[in-house]
Amino acid sequence: MKGTDQWSALMAAAQRGDEEAYRVLLESIQPVIFRYARRRLSSDAAAEDVCQETLLTMHRVRHTYEPQRPFEPWMYSIAKSRLIDHLRKQRRLQAWELATETLPDVADEPVGRGVDRLVEAIEALPEGQREAFEMLKLEGLSTEEAAERAGVSVSALKVRAHRAYTALKQALASDRD
Repeated sequence: MKGTDQWSALMAAAQRGDEEAYRVLLESIQPVIFRYARRRLSSDAAAEDVCQETLLTMHRVRHTYEPQRPFEPWMYSIAKSRLIDHLRKQRRLQAWELATETLPDVADEPVGRGVDRLVEAIEALPEGQREAFEMLKLEGLSTEEAAERAGVSVSALKVRAHRAYTALKQALASDRD
Protein backbone atom coordinates (compact mmCIF):
# COMPACT_ATOMS: atom_id res chain seq x y z
CA MET A 1 0.00 0.00 0.00
CA LYS A 2 1.26 3.46 -0.85
CA GLY A 3 0.18 7.04 -0.36
CA THR A 4 -3.55 7.62 -0.20
CA ASP A 5 -4.46 3.92 0.16
CA GLN A 6 -2.10 3.61 3.11
CA TRP A 7 -3.34 6.88 4.61
CA SER A 8 -6.94 5.75 4.28
CA ALA A 9 -6.14 2.49 6.05
CA LEU A 10 -4.20 4.28 8.78
CA MET A 11 -7.01 6.79 9.35
CA ALA A 12 -9.59 4.01 9.50
CA ALA A 13 -7.44 2.22 12.09
CA ALA A 14 -6.99 5.47 14.02
CA GLN A 15 -10.76 5.97 14.06
CA ARG A 16 -11.04 2.54 15.66
CA GLY A 17 -8.63 3.69 18.40
CA ASP A 18 -5.26 2.48 17.08
CA GLU A 19 -2.87 5.11 18.49
CA GLU A 20 0.16 3.73 16.66
CA ALA A 21 -1.63 3.95 13.30
CA TYR A 22 -2.59 7.55 14.11
CA ARG A 23 1.01 8.42 15.01
CA VAL A 24 2.30 6.87 11.76
CA LEU A 25 -0.39 8.70 9.75
CA LEU A 26 0.44 12.09 11.26
CA GLU A 27 4.18 11.59 10.80
CA SER A 28 3.71 10.63 7.15
CA ILE A 29 1.32 13.44 6.18
CA GLN A 30 3.01 16.26 8.09
CA PRO A 31 5.78 16.80 5.48
CA VAL A 32 3.22 16.62 2.66
CA ILE A 33 1.03 19.28 4.27
CA PHE A 34 4.08 21.43 5.04
CA ARG A 35 5.20 21.30 1.38
CA TYR A 36 1.66 22.15 0.24
CA ALA A 37 1.60 25.22 2.49
CA ARG A 38 5.21 26.23 1.79
CA ARG A 39 4.63 26.38 -1.97
CA ARG A 40 1.89 28.92 -1.34
CA LEU A 41 3.42 31.01 1.45
CA SER A 42 6.50 33.20 1.72
CA SER A 43 8.09 31.70 4.83
CA ASP A 44 8.79 28.42 6.56
CA ALA A 45 7.28 29.81 9.77
CA ALA A 46 3.97 30.61 8.07
CA ALA A 47 3.92 27.19 6.40
CA GLU A 48 4.62 25.52 9.74
CA ASP A 49 1.74 27.45 11.33
CA VAL A 50 -0.65 26.36 8.57
CA CYS A 51 0.61 22.79 8.83
CA GLN A 52 0.02 22.69 12.58
CA GLU A 53 -3.43 24.25 12.24
CA THR A 54 -4.26 21.66 9.57
CA LEU A 55 -3.16 18.78 11.79
CA LEU A 56 -5.13 20.19 14.74
CA THR A 57 -8.23 20.60 12.63
CA MET A 58 -7.85 17.09 11.23
CA HIS A 59 -7.62 15.80 14.78
CA ARG A 60 -10.77 17.68 15.82
CA VAL A 61 -12.79 16.48 12.83
CA ARG A 62 -11.24 13.04 12.34
CA HIS A 63 -14.62 11.46 13.03
CA THR A 64 -15.95 13.01 9.80
CA TYR A 65 -13.55 11.06 7.58
CA GLU A 66 -15.32 8.28 5.70
CA PRO A 67 -12.89 5.34 5.25
CA GLN A 68 -14.52 4.19 1.99
CA ARG A 69 -13.62 7.56 0.42
CA PRO A 70 -10.11 8.70 -0.59
CA PHE A 71 -8.12 10.27 2.22
CA GLU A 72 -6.05 12.75 0.19
CA PRO A 73 -8.92 15.03 -0.99
CA TRP A 74 -10.24 15.17 2.59
CA MET A 75 -6.79 16.11 3.90
CA TYR A 76 -6.16 18.73 1.20
CA SER A 77 -9.59 20.24 1.73
CA ILE A 78 -8.72 20.87 5.37
CA ALA A 79 -5.23 22.15 4.46
CA LYS A 80 -6.70 24.53 1.88
CA SER A 81 -9.20 25.85 4.40
CA ARG A 82 -6.47 26.51 6.99
CA LEU A 83 -4.30 28.15 4.31
CA ILE A 84 -7.16 30.47 3.34
CA ASP A 85 -7.77 31.32 7.01
CA HIS A 86 -4.08 32.15 7.39
CA LEU A 87 -4.08 34.38 4.29
CA ARG A 88 -7.23 36.18 5.45
CA LYS A 89 -5.66 36.81 8.84
CA GLN A 90 -2.51 38.17 7.17
CA ARG A 91 -4.63 40.44 4.98
CA ARG A 92 -6.47 41.78 8.04
CA LEU A 93 -3.17 42.42 9.81
CA GLN A 94 -1.72 44.18 6.78
CA ALA A 95 -4.84 46.32 6.42
CA TRP A 96 -4.60 47.23 10.09
CA GLU A 97 -0.92 48.14 9.72
CA LEU A 98 -1.69 50.36 6.72
CA ALA A 99 -4.58 52.02 8.53
CA THR A 100 -2.40 52.85 11.52
CA GLU A 101 0.66 54.16 9.67
CA THR A 102 -0.48 57.76 10.07
CA LEU A 103 -1.75 58.71 13.46
CA PRO A 104 -4.08 61.65 14.11
CA ASP A 105 -2.47 64.84 15.39
CA VAL A 106 -4.71 65.03 18.44
CA ALA A 107 -7.00 62.36 19.78
CA ASP A 108 -10.63 63.38 20.31
CA GLU A 109 -10.68 61.67 23.69
CA PRO A 110 -8.11 60.04 25.89
CA VAL A 111 -7.15 56.64 24.50
CA GLY A 112 -7.86 54.90 27.80
CA ARG A 113 -11.46 56.11 27.81
CA GLY A 114 -12.07 54.88 24.26
CA VAL A 115 -10.72 51.45 25.14
CA ASP A 116 -12.76 51.40 28.35
CA ARG A 117 -15.92 52.29 26.42
CA LEU A 118 -15.25 49.57 23.85
CA VAL A 119 -14.73 46.97 26.58
CA GLU A 120 -17.97 48.11 28.27
CA ALA A 121 -19.86 47.89 24.98
CA ILE A 122 -18.54 44.36 24.32
CA GLU A 123 -19.41 43.26 27.85
CA ALA A 124 -22.93 44.67 27.45
CA LEU A 125 -23.63 42.42 24.46
CA PRO A 126 -25.82 39.36 25.00
CA GLU A 127 -23.70 36.27 25.61
CA GLY A 128 -24.18 34.72 22.14
CA GLN A 129 -23.33 37.96 20.34
CA ARG A 130 -20.32 38.61 22.58
CA GLU A 131 -19.06 35.07 22.02
CA ALA A 132 -19.43 35.40 18.22
CA PHE A 133 -17.68 38.79 18.20
CA GLU A 134 -14.79 37.60 20.37
CA MET A 135 -14.19 34.42 18.38
CA LEU A 136 -14.32 36.14 14.98
CA LYS A 137 -12.69 39.48 15.70
CA LEU A 138 -10.47 38.94 18.73
CA GLU A 139 -9.40 35.32 18.25
CA GLY A 140 -9.46 35.47 14.44
CA LEU A 141 -11.33 32.18 13.98
CA SER A 142 -13.07 31.40 10.72
CA THR A 143 -16.86 31.40 10.79
CA GLU A 144 -16.81 27.60 10.44
CA GLU A 145 -14.48 27.17 13.43
CA ALA A 146 -16.41 29.66 15.53
CA ALA A 147 -19.75 28.04 14.68
CA GLU A 148 -18.37 24.62 15.59
CA ARG A 149 -17.02 25.91 18.91
CA ALA A 150 -20.30 27.69 19.72
CA GLY A 151 -22.33 24.65 18.74
CA VAL A 152 -24.47 26.54 16.22
CA SER A 153 -24.80 26.65 12.44
CA VAL A 154 -22.61 28.99 10.41
CA SER A 155 -25.71 31.02 9.51
CA ALA A 156 -26.70 31.42 13.16
CA LEU A 157 -23.19 32.51 14.06
CA LYS A 158 -23.19 35.09 11.25
CA VAL A 159 -26.50 36.49 12.52
CA ARG A 160 -25.09 36.76 16.05
CA ALA A 161 -21.96 38.47 14.75
CA HIS A 162 -23.93 40.94 12.61
CA ARG A 163 -26.12 41.85 15.56
CA ALA A 164 -23.02 42.31 17.72
CA TYR A 165 -21.41 44.62 15.13
CA THR A 166 -24.60 46.66 14.85
CA ALA A 167 -24.95 46.96 18.63
CA LEU A 168 -21.30 47.97 19.07
CA LYS A 169 -21.52 50.52 16.28
CA GLN A 170 -24.62 52.07 17.86
CA ALA A 171 -23.10 52.05 21.36
CA LEU A 172 -19.89 53.68 20.24
CA ALA A 173 -21.68 56.19 17.96
CA SER A 174 -23.92 57.30 20.84
CA ASP A 175 -20.77 58.21 22.81
CA ARG A 176 -19.75 60.70 20.11
CA ASP A 177 -23.09 62.52 20.09
